[in-house]
Amino acid sequence: MVTLGVECALFEIGGTVHEIRFDAPLTALTGETRSGKSTVFEGLWWAVGVSGMKLMDAAAACDRIGFVARIGGTRWQILRSTEPQAKDVSFTNVALGITEDHPVKGSESHRSAADVFQDLLGVPRLGKGRTRVTLDLLVPWLYARQRDLPNDYIGRQGKDQRIAVVRVLLGADDETVDALRQESATRTKEWKTADNRVKRILRDRKERDLPSVEVLERRGEQWTEQRAKALAEVERSGAALSRLQGELAALQEKATAAQETRRAAHAAADERMRTARQMETTAAEARGRLAGLREAAADPGLCPQCAQRLDPTGLGPDDCRVCRQFDPERQERTEQLQERMSRAQQSAEQASAAARRADQAADAARGRAGDADLSAVEASAAAGAFLKDVVVPQQKAVVETEAVARELTARLEQNAEHLKELAELTELRERLPGLEKGKETAEAAYTAARHDTDLMVKQATDRWSGHLLKRMQACDPEITTVSVSPEDFSVTLNGSTFDARAVAGHSMTRVNVSTLLALRDTARDVPAMKVPQFLIIDGPFTGLGDGVEDRRTGAALLEGLRDLATAEHPSGAGGQVVIATTELHGVPGPALREIHTSFSEGVIPGLPARKSTTA
Repeated sequence: MVTLGVECALFEIGGTVHEIRFDAPLTALTGETRSGKSTVFEGLWWAVGVSGMKLMDAAAACDRIGFVARIGGTRWQILRSTEPQAKDVSFTNVALGITEDHPVKGSESHRSAADVFQDLLGVPRLGKGRTRVTLDLLVPWLYARQRDLPNDYIGRQGKDQRIAVVRVLLGADDETVDALRQESATRTKEWKTADNRVKRILRDRKERDLPSVEVLERRGEQWTEQRAKALAEVERSGAALSRLQGELAALQEKATAAQETRRAAHAAADERMRTARQMETTAAEARGRLAGLREAAADPGLCPQCAQRLDPTGLGPDDCRVCRQFDPERQERTEQLQERMSRAQQSAEQASAAARRADQAADAARGRAGDADLSAVEASAAAGAFLKDVVVPQQKAVVETEAVARELTARLEQNAEHLKELAELTELRERLPGLEKGKETAEAAYTAARHDTDLMVKQATDRWSGHLLKRMQACDPEITTVSVSPEDFSVTLNGSTFDARAVAGHSMTRVNVSTLLALRDTARDVPAMKVPQFLIIDGPFTGLGDGVEDRRTGAALLEGLRDLATAEHPSGAGGQVVIATTELHGVPGPALREIHTSFSEGVIPGLPARKSTTA
């Protein structure tokens, strides 16, 4: 049997390590509420990575926390950093000075810190899933928490988990029994899986009225041939569609080119129209200049003053028609004007000719634009008609042939699944007798081993019940019968179950404490048990008053705790008990060391004093 004893709790602050020593068989942390007693206990188990343990504020203010423990004759120092990013716990063999780091969360290749600590205790991790006996499930049997003692049986542990843990602690389940159990479970699962699969296949075939193998094979051959033809048709239709899409692309390209030509023709026609308008404007201006010159060249027929007709009789060519005086420059001016008129007339005729040519060019450009419009409309109509009348029907044909091919493929796949199921059914039917025989053989082997261990459990629970009766009678003489069930390790008191008889308060607390003490009494009788003579209890006197019965109960519990702490195991190892309480009940003895705590000072040395919140 491996022994466990915690020598001291460690709190590292600013590089200095402070200790709370548990150097007596029974150590009691006593003091007012919120002075930090529970902080110490929670920190011990948090340090080794037990789930659900709270790192309280005072402990979180330290750099590292842990403890020194003697496990199986070897002293170990265990420390864990309180930094959130810290992921390892250090284990130091004090005698050898060798330190190993183990992760808080383990993996397939690395054991967790909790697993390492459990291995040091010598308690095997048996089982699977939520009933696997890990340190998380083991702790409620080593550490009774104040919040659970007055309310729930053994830390609110589930029935299946309680059975798994206690059978290991009693020494009934070991690696050999667990291997037989797992082998039986594996063989049973294999047989049940195969049997259920056979039943499911037969049920499905009956519900869907599936045909025989011969019919399925004929269908498969027929659908394979049809699928090959459908795939060939898909390929042919796809090739035809590809060719038609090429022709459509060419038509669409022609329509695009016609649209470009149309745009160019309209742009040229617009340009010709602008040129014609400019030419006509130029011709009009030339004609206007000619008309002005002609008007200036003509002799006036009327007097500019009275508007009466002038009489040119008797006037020479160089005489003014208005003033009837001789004008020596008249002839010269007339010749110059005639010359200017001649040039203006020539310019007017040339501009008119140019305007006529520009107008003809504009008419021709408008004609070409109209032809381009017609060509673009015809090209677009040809492409649209080809798409609608030729390409779209071919696309529809391709989609239909592909759908036929997919349907045939799905039928073939389903048919293949049915054939596969039939082959699996045949194989499973051939394997079932062997699987059933293997299951029965494994069950028989486990049943035989379980029969022997059940006898061991029955003998151990009988002893456990006897010790529990003595401890309960010391608290309450009216308890006459106590029984610990060998099936689920629940407690019955005077014919009533724990849950039915006990109510929240100290009646539950004393049953829990007495049950844990009686289990260790039994371990002293049965050395093969895996229960260390070690126990931490937070609040063993919770709910006790000053009445006679309360004082008797308190004294009995304190005496039971002292008895566990001082009793010697047949192996020679002594026990250890650490408790926390607001005040002691009963008479302290020499085996007890009391550590007083207060809210202001706190229980952890090295931390600054706290300010009181009371008025």
